[in-house]
Amino acid sequence: MEIITEITELDHNEFYRIYSLKRGWVLRLLLLLALDLLLSAFIPLSSFYLVTVIFMGIILLPFLFGIPYLVAKKRIRRLYEQTPFPNGKKTFKPFATGIEITDETATNFLRYEDIRQVERTGDYVYIITRFNGYYLLPAWCFSSEDQAAHFMRLANSGMAQATGTRAKTPLTFKPIYLLGLLCLIPALGFFAGLVLLILGIVHFKDKVFIIMGAIGMLITIGVYAFLFHFMMTSDVVRTGFSEIAQTEVNELVKNVEFYKLQNGTYPDSLQQLDTKGSFTNIYDPLSSAKIGDNATPFRYSKKGNKYLLFSVGRDGKPNTADDIYPTLTNADTSKLGFIRKPE
Repeated sequence: MEIITEITELDHNEFYRIYSLKRGWVLRLLLLLALDLLLSAFIPLSSFYLVTVIFMGIILLPFLFGIPYLVAKKRIRRLYEQTPFPNGKKTFKPFATGIEITDETATNFLRYEDIRQVERTGDYVYIITRFNGYYLLPAWCFSSEDQAAHFMRLANSGMAQATGTRAKTPLTFKPIYLLGLLCLIPALGFFAGLVLLILGIVHFKDKVFIIMGAIGMLITIGVYAFLFHFMMTSDVVRTGFSEIAQTEVNELVKNVEFYKLQNGTYPDSLQQLDTKGSFTNIYDPLSSAKIGDNATPFRYSKKGNKYLLFSVGRDGKPNTADDIYPTLTNADTSKLGFIRKPE
């Protein structure tokens, strides 16, 4: 096999752009989305989750795309400066122990143990050496895609034999990769991702499995982080909890009054109603709904032959305008001991 190339400065500039920007962009994009959803849930930059996601994405973008682009571009530019006669006509001939490279000035033999990497990005096959920069082989210099793939296989096999490692094989689709679709299912996707991650590391030694597993776990974390944030901040959810609190505080009045009928006095605390086998709920959904807080009862205080009973409301703070008091419209409340909401 003999590959003849003719490289110009324009080829190197185009290679810089492709190598620096496109290399690994899918993985970085998926990582950006997963981190964006996760961080937006725990670091709210706005009361609107979508706005937080947008701002967090803008913050993360330079770290996952801008900085890697500049670092890769600087690395390739440094390798270019180390490459003897990077431009002009060259001939590449792969052999069992290395690649013969002939340019307009001399013929050199690049041994496989002196090669660090042989891969393809965009329209370029590139060879990065351990000491003297890199070489470019544009796709057009190969007679076909099969010839380009064959050249890369020969080089990678020679490198593997010279270093005693496994030869790199081009990434190809395998039907078993369809298992990765399980990672898109929330909850199940986390465990499916964990299994794929372990299989990729221990059994198959396949980076695709490892990437799919990691992304599957991050997707589930991101989805539940979004739901957590929505539950804690959404007005719709808080309104729903307010309606539940109103219903339950109304029911609690009946239990307090029934306690008085049985015992002749109102309870000193709501815990006296929460006996074994009782179905009475004494806990305020708007207070105990907060993550990290212990379940908190409705606010109750006995005041002689009366009592004060209310929910802390949507803001979670007692003695504010949105506190929820009992409202019994179909009963003779004059005979009941609860103190009405202050006007």
